[in-house]
Amino acid sequence: MTLQANLQEPLNMNKERGKVMDQSKTKLVELLVENKILKFGEFSLKSGKKSWFYIDLRLISSFPDTFDYVIKCYLQILDTIEKTDALAGVAVAGVPFSSVLGYVRKLPSIIVRSQPKEHGLKKIVEGDIPKDSDVILVDDLITTGASKIPGILALREQGYRVRDMIVLVDRSQKQLTELEELGIELHSFIKIEEIFEECLHLESEKIPEEIKELIKQNL
Repeated sequence: MTLQANLQEPLNMNKERGKVMDQSKTKLVELLVENKILKFGEFSLKSGKKSWFYIDLRLISSFPDTFDYVIKCYLQILDTIEKTDALAGVAVAGVPFSSVLGYVRKLPSIIVRSQPKEHGLKKIVEGDIPKDSDVILVDDLITTGASKIPGILALREQGYRVRDMIVLVDRSQKQLTELEELGIELHSFIKIEEIFEECLHLESEKIPEEIKELIKQNL
């Protein structure tokens, strides 16, 4: 079976879409926990804030089966957006996902940085697609959205229409004022609250009881 054919298989054959989505989210959380992509402890975020958990989604490509499943999750989101001419992966975490999604859906894929390279052609946008293209921004997760602003503005300055962004995990807890002001609609596969709710229902062998207590205290 080819990669493209394999990735276009549905996540679950159940015809009830709501139930399919619930089961697919449960499976995703199980994979995040099993591969230690979801971690608990004390971490410093890019914003400088402290967090009691960390989701290292850059690890996903280290686990081929998990990567395959995550691409299927992204495809579910992508297929809900009506107008798509191209994808723009946010460097670096969004690029593996945008590249494979572009391949599977036969869409051009470009790369956008938060700031221009300091050498070579010093580009902030890498790729060649027609002007006036409807471009969907692709990243792994979102917290505040502030780091996505330079890329969105750069894409628009080059004549592309950017109205939608897709991520696997939304950990923003609705703190996306800057994105909303730019008219960007966020599409996520799962919210951080949903991940924690799923964690509470996992077996103790996968999530120790002390971690479940930590989750309950912070929900």
